[in-house]
Amino acid sequence: MLINNLEILIQRLIDPEFAHLLLQPLPFYGLLGGLLFFLVGHYWSQPKCRAVALIFIAVCSLSVVPDLELCKKNLGVEKLNRSGDAKLIQEQYQRRVDSKWVYYALAICAVAALIGGGKLGAIAHIAVMAGTVLVILFSAWLLMKEAEIYHPTIVKHAIPIR
Repeated sequence: MLINNLEILIQRLIDPEFAHLLLQPLPFYGLLGGLLFFLVGHYWSQPKCRAVALIFIAVCSLSVVPDLELCKKNLGVEKLNRSGDAKLIQEQYQRRVDSKWVYYALAICAVAALIGGGKLGAIAHIAVMAGTVLVILFSAWLLMKEAEIYHPTIVKHAIPIR
């Protein structure tokens, strides 16, 4: 039974739809973990800890590249399966494509903080801390927009904003 489930898992990992589901929340949760790790390293003045955290932040930021490729492969199937939401699915995909620069900018800041020293390094560290918080919030917003499409009951049961 374990071997059968392992085979099924391996097959699903190759499937673009399942791999997309695994990669999609990585910018949010990965950046949150990377930021916490970076702040701990910064607080305790641990350069190795900060360096690992910066690498992790850059990798999580760049995870949008394969995620968008998987999403693109999946787009036709999603629109066909959910024909009533085809326009919303296309808009969400376009929103993700149009906003990938946010993640690239954070990755560049993380690399600059990693290799930069002196005043450039200090500025890059501040940019990484502030930028990561903003990108985490942005990622949460993108996940919310995705949830509104694929889980419409979230919108139906939302608390009205006054």
